Amino acid sequence: MSAPDSLPILIADDSSSALSERKAASTRSRHISMFWIAIAVVALSFALRVRADQRVTLIGLSGLPAPEMCGSRAWFGIECPGCGLTRGFIRLASGDWSGAIALNRVAPLLAFAVLAQIPYRLTILLGLPPVRRFAESPWPNAFGWVLIIALIGNWFLKLLGV
Repeated sequence: MSAPDSLPILIADDSSSALSERKAASTRSRHISMFWIAIAVVALSFALRVRADQRVTLIGLSGLPAPEMCGSRAWFGIECPGCGLTRGFIRLASGDWSGAIALNRVAPLLAFAVLAQIPYRLTILLGLPPVRRFAESPWPNAFGWVLIIALIGNWFLKLLGV
């Protein structure tokens, strides 16, 4: 006896539905993670300080600096495209724009991107239609590429001594 013709279609529909649900759950999980990461970055920017020797510490624990975070600088003696961003975010949080820009010229732009993640991710998670349409547009990816190009461009300028 053969199976009904509609059975494979139902199985295909069920598996695509399950796949769609898994993708939606994964996307929601990514938005939740990015929201909390942005909150943590902003909170740490205010909770950390840069010592005179450029080491980063928590407020009140200046005797316990964080270890060197840039493997490129520690191992090869050259800065990576992101060098100075942590210290730049800390300086921006304390209002020192010129100090942040001196550490990494892209720090204010990336700080804006991190701050923008909070309302952006929250409104997506709440399902507000205008933001959902924006999220599905090419603009978020384009902005991501602008950030990457800015980081690499700034890095090349630093390598050239500019």
